[in-house]
Amino acid sequence: MNTTIRRAALPDDRRILMISDLHGHADGLRTIVNKANFSRDDVLIIVGDLIEKGPQSLQTVRLVMELCRTHTVYPLMGNVDLWRWEFLTEQRGPDWQRMADYAFNAITWWGSSLLHEMCAEMGEPLTRDTDMDALLPRVRKQFREEIDFLGSLPTILETQNMIFVHGGIPHERLEELAGTDAFPLLKYDDFYSAGLSFQKTVVTGHWPTVLCSKTYPTYSPIIDRERHIICLDGACGVKTEGQLNLLVMPDWKSEDFTLFSWDDLPIITALDAQTSSPREEARYIPWNDHAVELIEKGGEVSRVLYHGKPMTVPTQYIFDHNGVLSCIDTTDYELEVKPDDRLSLILKLNYGCFVKKDSVSGWYFGRYDHQS
Repeated sequence: MNTTIRRAALPDDRRILMISDLHGHADGLRTIVNKANFSRDDVLIIVGDLIEKGPQSLQTVRLVMELCRTHTVYPLMGNVDLWRWEFLTEQRGPDWQRMADYAFNAITWWGSSLLHEMCAEMGEPLTRDTDMDALLPRVRKQFREEIDFLGSLPTILETQNMIFVHGGIPHERLEELAGTDAFPLLKYDDFYSAGLSFQKTVVTGHWPTVLCSKTYPTYSPIIDRERHIICLDGACGVKTEGQLNLLVMPDWKSEDFTLFSWDDLPIITALDAQTSSPREEARYIPWNDHAVELIEKGGEVSRVLYHGKPMTVPTQYIFDHNGVLSCIDTTDYELEVKPDDRLSLILKLNYGCFVKKDSVSGWYFGRYDHQS
């Protein structure tokens, strides 16, 4: 698919809401826009990856389609949206077989997929024995509107002072990007670390912001006013502790943002106070840099070396990755907690609770009450 650019002049007196990487979480989208009191007076921009890695891909597509009919909404294409559209329309490029395999494996990895949900609605369970050549024409016929909607999503949205794109752009000369292969702009891994700066603010998703955390892990958006970059992806659907991030501006000229976030983790209420450990001394093991050395294996927790420094980590987070001992998505950071703080519970151990507070994950060692 070639790069397409949509241009919109945002009105002066309306709030601008921006979100990315819904990944099949229709209930999460409903909840978070309701928290922000989203109305027909607002503008909502969805920066790609509507589907997959969540339980409600088909519902999410239909919800976004309905919002487009009733509200001012600008949805964009994501790399996962493009892959799925190419597969469903049998655009047999080099990734077609990989996406066919994904259609089967997604039920194991994520519990659902767009194609599984379509087949379930058709009353035709998807199995390894399914004849794709016979199935896909029936899928296209029954879900023509949803598939066409995915295929119609633009690559880039340009407004008076912002450029929205799922992955990233190498420069602001958009006329040079129009008509080129869209994929590199949709799957621009680690765009923020490329060191680019822009005149207009470039708003992206795709790469979870927590992967840019060097010490303590935060899932909040990155707002770099100096380089004019905003990164929205809170790893919803990608990781257990991931979240949807919704940034709200009072109007398009404003430099103020209000953050609303959503995750589906259970909530506990802290009963004790806890002081935080120094953030600059904390360590975080992300999934793209996860090799460790084992010092001592324990039951609930173990001691490992990460980049030469000792850490205590959940034993269940340690695994073998192609012969390399690895550990992912954990930290030794201890959160500052006050009594009555509501914490999202990621992992409960006798050692302590791995939780998230204000989009930052870390450890809480006090007493608590369960809320939900």
